[in-house]
Amino acid sequence: MPWSKLWLTIVLLLAGCQSTPKAAQQFDSNLEQQRQVAMQAYRQGDYHLAQGLLQKLAAHPVADPQAACFLGAIYFRQHEYHAALNSFESCREQQPEQLEIWFNSAAIHLRLASELLLTGKSYARLDASGKPAGLERNYNELLQALLRLQRIATAEASVL
Repeated sequence: MPWSKLWLTIVLLLAGCQSTPKAAQQFDSNLEQQRQVAMQAYRQGDYHLAQGLLQKLAAHPVADPQAACFLGAIYFRQHEYHAALNSFESCREQQPEQLEIWFNSAAIHLRLASELLLTGKSYARLDASGKPAGLERNYNELLQALLRLQRIATAEASVL
């Protein structure tokens, strides 16, 4: 009697082990399908659909490490810069060797600095001739330099 229970337990364990890879394979296949749908939506400009799918892929327990990177790119295109920085930070933690992540994070910081200076420019004082005076001159030079860097970053930007 005890041997039959032991034998039954072994058979059940072996059967469970044999079905596990198939279930894991289906799970991986489902993830890949979701990622493909998200990427297709991203390429077609449907950022909301792509964002929803990628958020599910980036969440635990799935935790697709590439999903956070793509989310960062979507947030950037939607001008949600702080959310983009958070996504890229998560992505950098998981894949610090990907230079594109560092590049895109720096591009966001350039964009934030440029927008900050553009907003502040409306408060600039002009001298009697109508030209920027003192600090405002340096302010404009910094703004122009940031805008040039931003154009370079945009030209070199890559989708992760």
